[in-house]
Amino acid sequence: MTKHAFILLSHPERPGKFANPLTYAAQLDAAGHEARVYFDGAATYWFEDIEDRPAPAREAYERAKDEDLIAGVCDHCATFKGVAAAVEAEGFEIDGTEHTPDVAALADEGYEIHTV
Repeated sequence: MTKHAFILLSHPERPGKFANPLTYAAQLDAAGHEARVYFDGAATYWFEDIEDRPAPAREAYERAKDEDLIAGVCDHCATFKGVAAAVEAEGFEIDGTEHTPDVAALADEGYEIHTV
């Protein structure tokens, strides 16, 4: 089986950029592959007004969250974009201002990295 890390960088105003990789991660996981999803850069805005996001993207997010596929949210980006409280309200920890994820570590662990 393979390992995949999806790094979401796109602004949430493009819901397909969220729904598709979240769905792909869930499909890979269901097939026995290891999949992780990280929110980075403008993607951290996803958590702001999350209830107003389009249904297909929100449903894909909720499935990925329920299946523990979301491995993290960039502390640095969430803090400096002013969305740390919204991220934490969704149950993800923001601890300081470290930029995450460490893509070199993911590559060393054998993850194929997909950026969207």
